[in-house]
Amino acid sequence: MGINWNCVIHTLKSSDLVLEIVDARAPFSTRSEKLEKVIEKLGKNLVVVINKRDLAPENLVVEAHKKIMESVPCIFVSAKERRDIPHLRKIMNVHTPKSDNVRVCVVGYPNTGKSSIINVLAGKHVAGVAPVPGHTRGEQWIRISSKIMLLDTPGVIPWDEDISIEKGFGRPDKMKDIEDSVEDFIERLAKAKYSNIKELYGLSDEDLASGDVVGILAEKRGLLIKGGRPDLKRVSQRVVLDWNTGKIKAFVD
Repeated sequence: MGINWNCVIHTLKSSDLVLEIVDARAPFSTRSEKLEKVIEKLGKNLVVVINKRDLAPENLVVEAHKKIMESVPCIFVSAKERRDIPHLRKIMNVHTPKSDNVRVCVVGYPNTGKSSIINVLAGKHVAGVAPVPGHTRGEQWIRISSKIMLLDTPGVIPWDEDISIEKGFGRPDKMKDIEDSVEDFIERLAKAKYSNIKELYGLSDEDLASGDVVGILAEKRGLLIKGGRPDLKRVSQRVVLDWNTGKIKAFVD
């Protein structure tokens, strides 16, 4: 998977401000270092908007905000709860020129909530939203005020990055070797500073240390195939969907 970087650069060049939307459950790993370097090289103002604050514990929010603010302006928001959106508007005004035709480009990995942010800023449903990566198919400029237009873009997926569930790279029905990806994902969640997977799935410490959490989950959910063997693919798809829809509330950086 990948994106046309020539198109990205053209879009960024025509923008006055770039909002990079990241996931509050993984506020560092859902930032695109490659994209941010392009933005810096073009001399564009950048604000990191950390969405889905409602899915992250408050102490994580405080820690991450302090660290990210050392290098770039950032704000935690919740598009779902419309939390801190007025503050985001103020930050946008500070970092955009005094003009009647301001263009703001909204970028980020798939499933971070770019379209949701645009909808709450516009005050109405103007951008399509879905709990699967790849829902936004093409670029579209959307006017949110008499002064500002926002550009909703498809999820940024650099060519040289590995498949990563928390970055929204995985559609449950399209992922190859999904069982291995989910096993690795759960192992990282088990070691995370904040995680709700034990409570969500009824897992014990022994289950998490077994090296076969996907198989255990399948048995717990009664997802079996012929011969009573665990249906690893189906339960893995469920886990990815649980992340995409916000049931998994965890810090996975």
